[in-house]
Amino acid sequence: MRYPVLIFDLDDTLIESFPEYVRLHQRIASDLGWQIPTAEQLVHYGPTWEATLERLWPGVGLEPFMARYEQLADDHSYPAIVGVPAALTRLREAGHSLWIVTKRSRRRLSQRMGQAGLPQEWFAGIFAYEDQPVSKPDPRCFEPVWQALGGSRSSAAERALYVGDRKDDQLAADAAGVGFVGVRTGPEHLAQASFLDRLPHEHVLDSAAELPGWLEARR
Repeated sequence: MRYPVLIFDLDDTLIESFPEYVRLHQRIASDLGWQIPTAEQLVHYGPTWEATLERLWPGVGLEPFMARYEQLADDHSYPAIVGVPAALTRLREAGHSLWIVTKRSRRRLSQRMGQAGLPQEWFAGIFAYEDQPVSKPDPRCFEPVWQALGGSRSSAAERALYVGDRKDDQLAADAAGVGFVGVRTGPEHLAQASFLDRLPHEHVLDSAAELPGWLEARR
């Protein structure tokens, strides 16, 4: 097996986040009388969600936003990317170990995965922002995976593949010596100069649902 260790980004790689993320943020901004961000402005995601919000509304206290978010977040569910649950089932049955390394905080992570029908027990490890020494695009974001695998970073990285939808995902994988596959299910692929356009064609998939077939073709 070429890639026994499969590591995934979460948002817009396994679950469809961006459309509801935009609607929720625009709704809260409207409710608060703040400047309503465009979808294009919301594509950028900083090192943390809080940093992203501070960039959108500099110098404004975020407490009103957070309070309104808690009131409305349950109204905006994030479904799985079409075909992903079945693909993950196939990968597990084929003997791959599945992992998640995400910039998402542990806040609502379980809820979002539950809404998407992705049981957490399918994954050997799920590492949110708080679980990593440094977040993407720093390659140390993968350190919890290497530690859990019980081996050195170099030996583990050679057996791993990272699947993600953003340039930060690719940069982290490249710096860690991990194989990378980009997917077109995130908002960055719509950019005029998408990072996906600069990847080898065979390392870009329409979605993570295609990964089982991609791996089988490379046995």
